[in-house]
Amino acid sequence: MQQLRLIGLSSFISLLIWVVADVSMSETETIKVWISAKAVGIDDMHVEKVSDDDTTFDVTFTGPKSAIASLRQSAPLRVEIPISPRASGVYTLKLDSELSADASRFPDVIVQEVKPPTMEVQVIRDKTVKMLIKVTHESLKYDTEPVVEPSEVSVKISELDLAQIPEDSRRVYLDADEHLRTAERGKMLEKVVPLRPEVADFPVQLDPEYVTLRARLKEDLREETLAAVPIRIEASMDIFNAFNVEVRDAGAILTQTITIKAPIEVIERIHAKEDKVYGVISIGAEDKTNADEFRFVTPQFSFPPGVSLVGEPELIEFRLISRKNEIPPSTAETP
Repeated sequence: MQQLRLIGLSSFISLLIWVVADVSMSETETIKVWISAKAVGIDDMHVEKVSDDDTTFDVTFTGPKSAIASLRQSAPLRVEIPISPRASGVYTLKLDSELSADASRFPDVIVQEVKPPTMEVQVIRDKTVKMLIKVTHESLKYDTEPVVEPSEVSVKISELDLAQIPEDSRRVYLDADEHLRTAERGKMLEKVVPLRPEVADFPVQLDPEYVTLRARLKEDLREETLAAVPIRIEASMDIFNAFNVEVRDAGAILTQTITIKAPIEVIERIHAKEDKVYGVISIGAEDKTNADEFRFVTPQFSFPPGVSLVGEPELIEFRLISRKNEIPPSTAETP
């Protein structure tokens, strides 16, 4: 019996020594921890912090000195709290429970207290719906209304945002003018363009992100007066060999002022001398009859593509003078 008492006393003393040693080797310390939350296990959900306050919390840990020292060296610590699938809404997280839920997060230590003790997060569930694409235009004029292919897209949007959008505003808008402002006029156009990832000013994800825009712009025609457009005379060599051409009231160079209608870019090229405009008088065999009499002819003008003449050109009066009546320079007498 005496021996049993000695064994019991020895065990008690050993336990007491172990407890005292353990307490002497433990430590309590408050460490800064950056805490955030993220959705796990689902693709159509995300989590946002409700408050704009600092996300750094004061967490008090108790544990062996070595474990506390390891935490201290890693400060500020970063922790992501996993949020399992749930309905959209605001949730209050009790941080001491959340931080203690995963034993591997802070091994060998105990979370004693967190200040502030809670954090509010908003769970946002996304919804995927089909929406039509509405093509708009204001400043440009079209021969055919612009259309897109496909005409509708899949829209991934927050349930909360979708609830705020009236049914008649649930459209993805595309401004055709924005993409075709510098496009060629009068020609059927086809262009792959991006869609803006927003609906009623709310951010969205679109599938597809690009569509094919088809349209034909009206030609932007403008009237322009061109001064001193040169006019040349065309005839066969036998006519030029037999006749001189005399134009009534003509200067050294035969010109005419005309008004044209053309796209602005063509007019700019004409003024830059990149495109040529000129007139032509064609003289044929029929003009040799009564050659010495003046007659009227309408000049024909040569234009670049897309240019038309406004009004009628002025008539030009000319006649043919036979070269037989000329006195050769070698036989002419000097008075």
